[in-house]
Parts: sequence; structure tokens; C-alpha cells
Amino acid sequence: MAKRLKAPYFDAYFAVGARARVPARFAVVTACDPLGRKAPRAVNRRRDAALRRALRALKITHFRVTGGSRDGAHREPGWGLIVKSPETARALAKRFEQDAYFWISSGRIYLGSAAGGPLARAGSWNARRASWGAQ
Repeated sequence: MAKRLKAPYFDAYFAVGARARVPARFAVVTACDPLGRKAPRAVNRRRDAALRRALRALKITHFRVTGGSRDGAHREPGWGLIVKSPETARALAKRFEQDAYFWISSGRIYLGSAAGGPLARAGSWNARRASWGAQ
């Protein structure tokens, strides 16, 4: 059964690495703060590195995407994944103990539960580009 998604996830802003080319369709997954609980910075760095290794092993093209609050007070480095379907992102989010993942398609942001279920509309990609920059 799909877990109820937390309201702040619907208000996330995103910063993309300066050299990244953003495709029309991609997913965003992080490994930080498992199950929505704040983790120490060193733990999050190790988890982020493990996710990147997994992406490389799976041969998934990826680029840095940092998600966070509008003001940038909360930021979580993650990865934009160039994949054919949101199911790949859901499986990785579940593997890395995340509540949710994002699917971006044709400029629209959708939020998905790592537990499964339908995607929920979460806004416009262009309207949610952060001014605080990627980490």
C-alpha cells in the first residue's frame, strides 16, 4: 500500500548542476535522510556515494540535482536519472529507504511514493527551479 506523502515534498525546489543538460523526461532520487529522518552529514555523504555507485553499476545516465525548501534552508543532494519510466526511480528510492521520488515529464513535476501507487501532480519544473544552486 502506498504511504501518504508528506506535504513539504509537494513544495520542493530543485537546483541542477551547472553543466547538466536537463532532458524533457527524468526522475530525481536522493539517498539522504532515510525515511524522512534527519541523518548526520557524514552518513548522508556515504549514502549519496552509494547511490551514485549503484547508478553507475546499473549504467543509468545521471546528473546532480539538489532538492530542498524554497529558501534553501533544507537541501538534499540527489540525482537526476535519465530512465524510461518512473518505476526505475521508485525501485531505487525504495532500495535507499526514501519515502518518495520525483518524476519530471514535459515540464511537470510528479511525486511518487517509494511504496508504490499513482503519481501525484506536484507543480511545474520551471516554477520550482531554485536560486540557491546545486551542491
